[in-house]
Amino acid sequence: MNNDFESILRRLRQGVGSGVSTIEGTFAGDILQAVAAELARIWSQEIDTVTQRGFVATAEGEWLDAACADLGMTRKSGESDERLRARALAALRQSAASGNEADYVAWTVSVEGVSDAMAVPLARGNGTVDVYYIPEGEGSTALQAQVADYLEGVRPVGADVTVREAQAVTVNVNAAVSRDGSRSAADIRGQLEERLRQYFARVRLTEQGRQIGVNRVIGLLMQCDGVSDVDGVTVNGQSGSLPIPVGSYAVLGSVVLTEAANG
Repeated sequence: MNNDFESILRRLRQGVGSGVSTIEGTFAGDILQAVAAELARIWSQEIDTVTQRGFVATAEGEWLDAACADLGMTRKSGESDERLRARALAALRQSAASGNEADYVAWTVSVEGVSDAMAVPLARGNGTVDVYYIPEGEGSTALQAQVADYLEGVRPVGADVTVREAQAVTVNVNAAVSRDGSRSAADIRGQLEERLRQYFARVRLTEQGRQIGVNRVIGLLMQCDGVSDVDGVTVNGQSGSLPIPVGSYAVLGSVVLTEAANG
């Protein structure tokens, strides 16, 4: 059944007796048009969208808060709909059980001030879990204590949990670039810096983030507008992959691009 203005108005007119004129300009006609317009507005703005408000993937604002509350999740101070939705969907997709790796990650990132986390089961033997977290701003012993206290309250009985702040590994990139003349060297550097930041943020504290490969950097650089060729790429001075230890994550340091000999 259609519930646009014209469809509603047609049904209203059909419900009026044959002895009453409902054409536009008559008393009954004007009343029916006003009623039809309001019903169509209510349907389009309130009723038709009600199902979207009940799901994490489509809800917004206070409706998203309500959907997440059903999962035992609350919005952190200043957290956007996109960030809250991502946390909730990640928890749903991981199908976290009682005390598995996904649980510890979900529990940790729910703490105010934590932006990301990872858990290492059996890190120090049976029954042990090491949890690493990344603070949203400056790290502090108070935040570490807060995370530890929270996990102490939700962990399974008998679990030995150690909480540590993840350590940042600064990544410096050097490369010789041949430009096609359409973009300046500064513009290309800015593009690469943004692509690297996005890449690091996407893989931090994951297995994919355990090393930063030169080939990955070359690929990102070749995607930058204005680049025709790349040579001599190094990451922290080496031409091979840079290993990132467990519990650490890459952050961008300096990006130095020079003109290639044929640039």
